[in-house]
Amino acid sequence: MFGLAGAAHAAPELGGRPFSPPGDEVVMPDGWDKKKIQRPDGADLALAIDQQLYPALLPLVQAFSRQTGLKIAIQEGTCGVAAGALSERSADITGMCCPPGPLDRLPGVRYHTIGISAIALIVHPANPLTDVTMDQARRLFGGQTRSWADLPVSGMVAGPASDVRAVTRLHCKPRPGHWRLLLDNENQFSQEMHEVPAIRDMIAEVARSRTAIGYETLWHIADNARLGVVKPLKLNGLDPADRKSLAQGRYPLYRVMNITSWSGTAADPRAAKLAAWLVDNAPALDPAFGIVPAQELRSRGWSFDGDEIVAPPK
Repeated sequence: MFGLAGAAHAAPELGGRPFSPPGDEVVMPDGWDKKKIQRPDGADLALAIDQQLYPALLPLVQAFSRQTGLKIAIQEGTCGVAAGALSERSADITGMCCPPGPLDRLPGVRYHTIGISAIALIVHPANPLTDVTMDQARRLFGGQTRSWADLPVSGMVAGPASDVRAVTRLHCKPRPGHWRLLLDNENQFSQEMHEVPAIRDMIAEVARSRTAIGYETLWHIADNARLGVVKPLKLNGLDPADRKSLAQGRYPLYRVMNITSWSGTAADPRAAKLAAWLVDNAPALDPAFGIVPAQELRSRGWSFDGDEIVAPPK
């Protein structure tokens, strides 16, 4: 359990900013920008990709490899692994499921948005609730709503057995967006929240607790179904599986899927072609991954700085 002061009393403010400004760059040690990419032996290009983007992009990377004859080493990891590969200059392309934060904006690093993916609020299948407003969700996670019986439509019995169990995974804290769209920082979550370290733990915890509420992308929910069954909720009356409402910016919780490329000493024209290939072919990604591609987001009024998404529709 985490004891977080002040979260259980004052009503939470709105969620945090969805994106960081793209203009600033981190100052790196002298000579860092002169280093070339250190790839595994025998590899023409090296990639380090987040665990949701990895399976989505892998078929495209393999197709590019077949067409070009390039040997491409691709590592599956987390946003932290991808960020480490950037700072160590050990990958030509990285991929993250969160928008870059200020510390991710290294000299010569460019961000290219593949798309966005809805984050669903999830409960145990026995919970009769099917829909919450964003305000109700913030109160459930913030501790202002302590019992499911306080939601008239929930049908949960009153008493200790219906106490809300908020399950959180506060990953990628230096980055905007993702869970921060729900509550801006960890101090706004309930003192009684149950924080888990991994996606699989989130699914397992919610699946075995009748009073739990958590959050995850629909693809990760399906990919971890062997760990237990959870029920996605509608949010403000919108289904997280409704790609149209997500693309229009009406569904409010999402992850941003970005890849990177380099300019300067670390740049490789072969990597630049692969990055462009991945962005151009985002509309062909398997719909099971729930990623609304950048091309559709542009048409719906999302703002971009070059290839990087920087603001939702107004």
